[in-house]
Amino acid sequence: MTKFETLASITDVLLDDATGPDLLRDTIDIYRDLLLTASGIDLGGEESIDHFDTGTGVAIGATWAALCIDDLVRTKRFVSGLHRAVQDVLARKSGPVHVFYAGTGPFATLALPLMTRFTPEQLQFTCLEITDASYLAVQRVFADLRLEQYVIDVIQTDASTFRIAGDLPVDIMLSETMQYCLIDEMQVPIALNLMAQLPPEVIMLPERITLMLGVLEDTRDQAVAVELGTIFTVDRASLAAYRPTPGNTDFPTVRLPVPAPNGVAYGQLAIRTAVDVYGGYGLTDYESGLTVPRIIGDYPTAGDPLEAIDFTYEIDPSPLLWMDFVLPGVALAGA
Repeated sequence: MTKFETLASITDVLLDDATGPDLLRDTIDIYRDLLLTASGIDLGGEESIDHFDTGTGVAIGATWAALCIDDLVRTKRFVSGLHRAVQDVLARKSGPVHVFYAGTGPFATLALPLMTRFTPEQLQFTCLEITDASYLAVQRVFADLRLEQYVIDVIQTDASTFRIAGDLPVDIMLSETMQYCLIDEMQVPIALNLMAQLPPEVIMLPERITLMLGVLEDTRDQAVAVELGTIFTVDRASLAAYRPTPGNTDFPTVRLPVPAPNGVAYGQLAIRTAVDVYGGYGLTDYESGLTVPRIIGDYPTAGDPLEAIDFTYEIDPSPLLWMDFVLPGVALAGA
C-alpha cells in the first residue's frame, strides 16, 4: 500500500460517523506513525519541545502540537467538520475552495485527509505556522506524501498579526490553536485578526467556541448538574462586535449569579468549554482535552458565601479568562 493509499484509508475511518473508539484509536496510531516518518521531526529535541511566546500569547512547541493528534475525538470531529465545510462551499461555487489554515503544527493533521477526497482543482491550502520546527516539518510532510500540489504556500509568521494577500479569495479560515477555557494560546487573537480581513461569507472553523459556568455533581463522574450561564462566546458575531480601546483590549465583563444550593449537595463550580466545529460536528463535556471542565472550587456554603462571579476575557498581555469572585452586596465594576 502506498503512503497516499494509507492516508486515504485513514480518511475513510475519520469521516465515517459510525467509527467506534477501538478502530479510531488504531487508525490514529497508523496516522501518527505515517506523519512522524514523513515529517522527520525529533519530538524530544529542544527546538521541538520549547513553546514560542509571541508577545501576545503562546504558540505551543512542535512536540505538543504533534501530540494533539492523540486527542482522538477532537481529531475526528475537526476533520469531519472541515470536510463538510469544503463540500458546502463546492456546492455553491466552482473550485478551488481555498482554506486558510492558521497554525498547522508540524503535521497539518486536519488538512491531509481531505487531500485524498478532493482534487487540487477543487481544494487548495495556504498554511501559516510560527515555530521553526513545525514550519520545516510540515513542508517535509507535504513533500514526502507528494501533496504539494494542494498547497499554495507555507508561510512562517504570527497569524495574529499577518495581513492576508493574494489573488485567490479565502473560503474557509481554519485555526485550532486553543486549550480548554481558551487559556494562553492564540485562538482568539488569530480569529480576531484574520476574520476582520475576510468577507462575511467566509466560514470560520471552529465556527463557535462557548465557555459556560456550571455546577458539577458530587460524584466520581462529575457530570454537569446545573448550568449557570454563558461566560464567553467566540463566533463571527462576537468577533465583529469586539471594540478595543487604546487603554482596554478586554472583552466586556459578564457577571453570572451563583444561586444558593437550597439544601442540595452540589459538588464543584467549573468552567465548561463547548466547541462547534461545523455542520453538526463538535465537542462537548469530556469528549476531548479541550472540553474537560476547569474546576474553580467547591460550591459556596453559608460559611463561605458567594453571590456571583465576574468573568472578563483579556487579550493583553496574553489571552486569559479573568475571574473576580463577588460577595453579597458588591456591584459590577463600571455599573
